[in-house]
Amino acid sequence: MSAMMFVTALAAQAATAPLGTAPSPSATATGDSSSNGAYTYVDLEAGAGYSTNPNLDFGDSRGAGFGRISVHGVHTRVSDRTTTVLSAFAQNSFYTRHYGAQQSFDLNARHDARVSEKLRVFGDADFAYDKGGQLDTRIISVPGVPLPPGATQPPLLTPVGDFLSVTGRRYSASAHVGAQLALSSREFLTGSTGIEHSVFKNAGFDTKFTTIPVSIGYDRQISSRTTIGGRLGAQFTDYDGPAESRILTPQLTIQTLLAERITFSGGIGVSFSAVDDGTDTRHSTGLAANANLCSAGERSRFCGYAAVSQEAATVAGPAKTVSAGLDYSRRLDADQTLQFSVSANRYSRPFSIISGQSFSHATYLRAAADYTRHLGNRWFGGANVATRKVAQGGPDPKADVSGSLFIRYRLGDLR
Repeated sequence: MSAMMFVTALAAQAATAPLGTAPSPSATATGDSSSNGAYTYVDLEAGAGYSTNPNLDFGDSRGAGFGRISVHGVHTRVSDRTTTVLSAFAQNSFYTRHYGAQQSFDLNARHDARVSEKLRVFGDADFAYDKGGQLDTRIISVPGVPLPPGATQPPLLTPVGDFLSVTGRRYSASAHVGAQLALSSREFLTGSTGIEHSVFKNAGFDTKFTTIPVSIGYDRQISSRTTIGGRLGAQFTDYDGPAESRILTPQLTIQTLLAERITFSGGIGVSFSAVDDGTDTRHSTGLAANANLCSAGERSRFCGYAAVSQEAATVAGPAKTVSAGLDYSRRLDADQTLQFSVSANRYSRPFSIISGQSFSHATYLRAAADYTRHLGNRWFGGANVATRKVAQGGPDPKADVSGSLFIRYRLGDLR
């Protein structure tokens, strides 16, 4: 995934239910008032390393050493009824040859509030810039925070790189809002919508698209561990011209507590899509499914996911997408932490919006790991490693393998 899913926060929720899935009380945060309060810090980091193909360039790509400076600010605020998480990350990499200086950043905000005993509202916003998929080589984590009682965290919606966007420059912005209404002690109605905009620039072509997702769902708690329901989703995408796509997806959903610390959530249904290039319209019908398995232990957190989408939006045009991945973090001891993230995305049957370009299929693989050690006082040190590979019908860019050592200084709260 791109602009890395916030690994620690994602796993800390133990259940990452899709928008429109109501909570099972036994599977949600406790809302412990002892966690109330604000937590703010800024990490200043400097590192150096080597990358074999920083921009995933095609042709005779060459590796380069690099120096990197970054800043990551985080603010969380928790009360009896609300949870707010703000994250701002920016980095600048200086390469020894060929690539010059490259910048990337990601700004993310989430808010969840219990307005009344029956009504809960939530929202998120994200703005990012990335060149050559560099955000995919980093793990940007934020503290796990409790949610208001009876609430389940909607997905962390961050920019997602695809097989083409990681080879150029991508700008993305998104915002989503939603609400959940308790019809009774066991029944919930949830609705959400938003807007997502993406711009891709490369030496050969530029593309951009805007997507509006809409979802409404009904859920019923059938036991202390399990909630089932149904969701109707729609997605409208305009590719800045005659091309557009429309997708309607009804699904059955479930969220269940498999064990004390292990939660499963997912949905399965069918997608009906229509892709119009201004001249012809292509209709398709196919499986739409997603699954999330999460565990939160005393010292480790894990989330695995898989999904199938019939006409996912990419910078090359709508395409069938199959994705899977896992995110894991573990505190080895009081001073050492290990995190890693792996994902695979397979794209097929794309409807190309790029003049003179066609794509039959493509696969994007990435993995990243981070080891951090507390050196004392406010100082930390560690290592990052990452690998990325794009495979498609035709010439493939050389895989990128990178590694670096870093030192970090924290301003603000320490805990």
